[in-house]
Formats: sequence, structure tokens, C-alpha cells
Amino acid sequence: MTLYKHTQYGKLITVIISIVAITTLTIFILQTGNNPMPWIMLVSILLLFLLILLSFYKLTITIDKEKIEAKFGIGLIKRSLKIKDIHYDSIEKIKVPALYGIGIRLTPQGWLYNVNTGNAIKVKSNTKTFFVGTEDFEKINTVLMGLKNKNE
Repeated sequence: MTLYKHTQYGKLITVIISIVAITTLTIFILQTGNNPMPWIMLVSILLLFLLILLSFYKLTITIDKEKIEAKFGIGLIKRSLKIKDIHYDSIEKIKVPALYGIGIRLTPQGWLYNVNTGNAIKVKSNTKTFFVGTEDFEKINTVLMGLKNKNE
């Protein structure tokens, strides 16, 4: 049973990938330059952009009785933390500078998973850190604290 589920859409990455794909397609159609792009290269590039877009166009955070999980896009890339392993006193809201960018980034606080700039939630266990961008910190914290109270 899912206790919490929220999806954030990465508008910036969607726009960037779309512009680059349209530009690549336009270059192919116009066949500019002395060495035009072969069609197999166009197909390969567009498939790569499609894979990147499907992998990073959204970030979904779910919480159930067993784990908290963040999944990018169609779910090829995910991060999870078991509820029983959470150090509840470690839960914190972090303002993520825009300089850190979007995607999967190594920051001074650890590996950050995000699709938008802004706030993030950081939760630690003995072995892992769950550090994920979210616009819904208060709700996630409330759900996690409710699970803590049920488990005590």
C-alpha cells in the first residue's frame, strides 16, 4: 500500500532535449556543410536523446511501509532506502543551489537526484543517504514521522 506518491516533471530537461533534437533534425533535413550527416547517425542521435528524455523527464517519490523510493522517468534509474533503516533525526530539508544543476549530481552533501532546482530532502541510514530534490518536503517528512511513530 502506497502511503505517499508525488511526481515532479523536469520541464527544463524536456525543453533542452527537444531543442537539441529539433536542431539535429533540421541540420539533417537541410544537409548543410561539405560532409552531410548520414541517416544512420541521425537515427542514432535521436534514439539517444529519446533514451535520455525517457530516463530523466520526471522524478517520482513513493513511500510505502517498507521503503522510500525515488525513480527517474520510466524507472531505469532509482534510489531507495528501507524504512526500518532510517535515522529519523537525520531528516533535513536542504536548499539546493541552482549551480548544482539537474539529474544525478555529486554534491558536498552526497549524491543528489533531482529534475528541478530548489529544495531537497536528505535522509540517512547506516549505509545509505537518500538525497532527492522535492517541492513537497513537509508532506514527506510528515509521512516518515508517522511511520516512525507506528514502528515504535
